[in-house]
Amino acid sequence: MRLIERTLQLVILILTIIVGLLIIGSIPDDLSFKEQKKIPKPKSQPIVIEESLPPSSFSQIISRLSLVPFLKSDVLPVAIVIENHEGARPHQRGLEDALMIQEHMVEGFISRFVAIYNNKNIPEIVGPVRSLRPYFIDAIAPLTGIFLHAGGSPEALDKVASDSDLYSINGLYHDDKNNGGEYFRINGIPAPHDLFTGIKSITPLLPEDIDEVKWPPYKTGNVQSGSGAKAIKVNFFNPLHNVSYAYQWGTKTYKRTNGGVISSAEPSNVLILEMPIKGAGEFGRLDIDMVGRGKIQLFRSGKMIEGLWHKEALGSFFTFEDLNGEELNFARGQVWMMFVPSLGRVSFEG
Repeated sequence: MRLIERTLQLVILILTIIVGLLIIGSIPDDLSFKEQKKIPKPKSQPIVIEESLPPSSFSQIISRLSLVPFLKSDVLPVAIVIENHEGARPHQRGLEDALMIQEHMVEGFISRFVAIYNNKNIPEIVGPVRSLRPYFIDAIAPLTGIFLHAGGSPEALDKVASDSDLYSINGLYHDDKNNGGEYFRINGIPAPHDLFTGIKSITPLLPEDIDEVKWPPYKTGNVQSGSGAKAIKVNFFNPLHNVSYAYQWGTKTYKRTNGGVISSAEPSNVLILEMPIKGAGEFGRLDIDMVGRGKIQLFRSGKMIEGLWHKEALGSFFTFEDLNGEELNFARGQVWMMFVPSLGRVSFEG
């Protein structure tokens, strides 16, 4: 037992040194501390962010790694709803730091993100923050009950108000126009795409008793047999919203392009779930049931593996199997989950 413990400690030390070298080697020569932008403190005035501000090299590296390889780690997860309207897309911040991103259909059949962060690694600036939907909550459970959002549908707001296990921080009541500052608006970005939050401003509102979960909530391991898939397309029937992924051999990640905008997030896994839309209600809000089972396509390591998703109840997370009933192996690093009405929207070549 002592030999195993020493071996694990040595491996973790070596990996820590490697990550440190990667971080040092990836810092541009012309980067100066003067270029770093600070978020405002509560009750401060709006700030302006340079549109050319790149995601941190540290964030890009961490998003490709699990917290400790071959071991599950304890994390304190927080979910943030992030807008993906074409007007908001160029201003998106913080996606590269998420452990997992879920992409859901909303009214107008465009998409919106729910990004899950370890509460200690929420970015300094993340957003634009947008409104909540009830099936966002259903899809995340039980990984976290803490949701940062700006408004929501009546059903979503009723859901968080009536369930004591859910903790909602509604940015419409905490922005810098309402004597708040935990959420802040950025000059130069048109409303309603201008609302952001960040770790320094939001941490005072987070509950102290966040439940730890073991991460990742899925199995990691070697890639299973599948079809070659280095290029992926997801059809939203509109060039402003169509999505493509390109596999990058050097980093074993996927470059995501959405309506011509390249994402700062480069996931190691792209998981596409077939999730039928039951109907549409007032103002076109969608009715989507997250409990049940359906088809999936997992893209990782330049391959596509077919399988099935299962979610037995709202209080349980998804399980994923290949067509032989074996648990799917994910790559270590970020997972991007897309929920689409039909896998017929997805094409790939490899």
